[in-house]
Amino acid sequence: MARTGFAYLSVLVALLIAGPLAVPAPAHAHGAGWQVEDSANTKTYGFRYTDGSPMAFAEVVVTTKDGKVWQKARTDRIGQFSLGLGSTPTPDAPSELHIKVADGMGHVVQLTYQPTDTTAATVTLGSEQTAAASSSATAIQGTPALFDLPLWASILFGCSILANLFGGLLLWQRRQMARKQSN
Repeated sequence: MARTGFAYLSVLVALLIAGPLAVPAPAHAHGAGWQVEDSANTKTYGFRYTDGSPMAFAEVVVTTKDGKVWQKARTDRIGQFSLGLGSTPTPDAPSELHIKVADGMGHVVQLTYQPTDTTAATVTLGSEQTAAASSSATAIQGTPALFDLPLWASILFGCSILANLFGGLLLWQRRQMARKQSN
């Protein structure tokens, strides 16, 4: 019985590996990034995934340097969010704003904007990467997702997951058989 089960398992693994290789399909795993457009009174940020699709209706939380919430909003259907500081009096304007955009599915973009500097804004991506955003429109910037891998690495990763799953199932099956024989 164990040999037939192992044979069926081997055929299933072979089909699972060969199936995705037979039909090319676009990858759905992606990271997230941002793009900025500057005008006189507003900064418009465009948040997108690395495949180019917008982070539509993602939650945006803008906080000041001391952690107070300055603004809460959502991106629009094309992934844009506008931050307006043109009518804020200079003494009341915060010296630094932290913008956090989360889509609720694990993609988070964090950046820091300093509104007092009109030529460039220092932007911190994720935890340690930094970039400078000029006052004009820039290309999308951000960090790739963990699973933005080349095809060979994705196949190897998938095979590893399958081997571990089926190995665990085989060990569980052997334990169950040993328990039955001991009873």
